[in-house]
Amino acid sequence: IMLYSLRKLSPVFVRSGKQFSAGRWIHGPNPLPPNPEIIHDMVHFKTSPNRHSLGVQKVKKGVEDDVWDNPFQHSVWTEEEVYGVKKTHVDPHDRADSLALSAVQAARWTFDTLSGYKIGNITESKVINRAIFLETVAGVPGMVGGMLRHLRSLRTMNRDHGWIHTLLEEAENERMHLLTFVTIKKPGPIFRLAVIGTQGIFMNLFFLTYMVYPKICHRFVGYLEEEAVKTYTDILNAIDDGRLASFRNARAPQIAIDYWHMKPDATMRDLFLVIRADEANHRDVNHMFASLGLHETNPLVKKHSAKKRELIDRKHEQKQFVKDILLKWNKSGTGSLTFEELRTWLQSIAQGHPVTDAEVKWVMSMAAASKKQDYTLLSLHPEFFAPAAEAWMSYIASKDTIDEVFNRHDKDGDGALDRQQLASLLMELNDNIMPREEEVQWVLDHADVIGDGVIDRPELAKAISLWYVHSASEEAHDKQLAQASVSISS
Repeated sequence: IMLYSLRKLSPVFVRSGKQFSAGRWIHGPNPLPPNPEIIHDMVHFKTSPNRHSLGVQKVKKGVEDDVWDNPFQHSVWTEEEVYGVKKTHVDPHDRADSLALSAVQAARWTFDTLSGYKIGNITESKVINRAIFLETVAGVPGMVGGMLRHLRSLRTMNRDHGWIHTLLEEAENERMHLLTFVTIKKPGPIFRLAVIGTQGIFMNLFFLTYMVYPKICHRFVGYLEEEAVKTYTDILNAIDDGRLASFRNARAPQIAIDYWHMKPDATMRDLFLVIRADEANHRDVNHMFASLGLHETNPLVKKHSAKKRELIDRKHEQKQFVKDILLKWNKSGTGSLTFEELRTWLQSIAQGHPVTDAEVKWVMSMAAASKKQDYTLLSLHPEFFAPAAEAWMSYIASKDTIDEVFNRHDKDGDGALDRQQLASLLMELNDNIMPREEEVQWVLDHADVIGDGVIDRPELAKAISLWYVHSASEEAHDKQLAQASVSISS
């Protein structure tokens, strides 16, 4: 029972080859209105000051740089949507569909062969290289289709029936995939040369084909996105079974967190989940376009209009939420919550239960996704109220189990687990086998988001999650060694 309770603290854990999901966001009643989404029609090329989430101003010399906000802000994928993506396939209906499918299969086989992707074990470097290269191609179809339909609308002086916006949005979305991955790894000159050649050939072929037969182009993209969903699903499986374990806890690039409106502590695994959801959406949209007549109205137009009205309402709710928080808790009148004001607000959410310094620091760390030396001098800006409350509610939902664990292992009663006490906990999770010193240190380094050298109560869930990830990685490694030994013996 105790082990089961500990496992519940892990948002996603892997054990004995099985994956269990305990929810990606918060549990229990949520005191917040839904997070707002940025509506495309409401923003253009705007800039915002480069300000730290906890009020830390960067010291700069000369003219202050501005941070460019992408005018095509992405919708927020829900937990059900990102985990509900399935591999699907549309059977060819005619020769054109069969030709499109054959072209995609040939392209995949050629790329896999020339890139050596299938040779040897899957690695982080292989995954990033593949993603970068393919995203340079994936951004072409939407732009070509949108441009040609735009020109046709100008020539004929007729409306386009809602296709242009969807196609251009697809192209921008694929470009953001690319810009996200290049923050992780910068391609070399040979790689860039290959991209130039491939893009030149593909763009011209797609352009000419779209002018003659748009239907086959959309079917081709639909099948291409089917392969993309398969690829990202395989990557997620490799992360979960330990072959790409480093991606599970590596923080996602900030550009991705901003664009997809992810949690401040979102990981690379979260990134692959939302990108897979994007690709599944492109898959379904292009298969739909391939089945429509060129002059039929895009069925997504009405859905966009309804969603726009909903988003406007949610945005107003979010503004009112921030206004209420500042009015009630910002006694200093600074427009942000100081350390003590944040403590008071969190205590009200916790229904009057005392809030420790470590808990306030942890909430600030989760909102800022960084460790700070002196949290008491910082303040939390309004745009981070929502993620701070989400993190706090998630912690409160698990507090009883956390207290039970600390009663067992916090022998000195100081409210934190030092290295020795953490080792005792990990041994309990490891079938009473004492973990190695380097394993304990690895968990401590990665779970200590506050940066005080111990595991405080709010950090326990991450420590347990990390241990299960490490255990799964070790099991996968041992299995690979065993298989290699059998192969050598044979």
